Parts: sequence; structure tokens; C-alpha cells
Amino acid sequence: MDTATLLASTPLAAGQTLHLAVEAGTVLVAVQGDLRIDEAPHWLADTLLPVGCRIGEGQTHVVTRAGWVRVAALREARLEQVVPVGPWPRLVARLAGWARTLRLRGAHPAKV
Repeated sequence: MDTATLLASTPLAAGQTLHLAVEAGTVLVAVQGDLRIDEAPHWLADTLLPVGCRIGEGQTHVVTRAGWVRVAALREARLEQVVPVGPWPRLVARLAGWARTLRLRGAHPAKV
């Protein structure tokens, strides 16, 4: 059975930005408010693609690669960083990155 470890719970004022060093597979949770999350850009062929999303209260984002992540509060918010413990965190991060790449390319998984 997989479990998770809560790394931090951070309140953010509207407009506040954090830069966090995270491991692949880290789950960022918007416990309250709206957050903009930007990971380091990824290369696809010869194109640099931004990797980011907006999550609302109760939504999550799985970080696909270890490195720096920018988290901005679009309104007053609370961010939790959770690291899954068990055999699956890197697999989940890899699958999330694959799905995001397909979405950015406009491909449908059934067509690939």
C-alpha cells in the first residue's frame, strides 16, 4: 500500500510567488484558493515547451521532473507539498509528463 508524506503546508497571500526545489513525483495540492504552477520548460524536438497549469481548490499537480518549480497565488491560497512513498511515484510522474506532452502536441492517446 502506498502512503504519502506531507512536506510542507504554506499559506500564500494573493500575488505571492514561491520558488521550490522538488523531487519528481511530488504532488502539489491547492488546499485553498487558486495557484499557477510553472515547471522548467521541456524540449520537444527543437521546440522549448512551457510546462505549467492552473489548479483550484482541492486540485493537484504531479511534478514530472526534479528541479525548481514556481508557484504563484492567484488569490489567497494554501499550498501543500506531498511526496508519495512507495514503488510508484516516479512512474506516476513519468505518466503525467507523457500525458501532458500529448496534450501540448494536440495528440489524442488513441491516435498515437
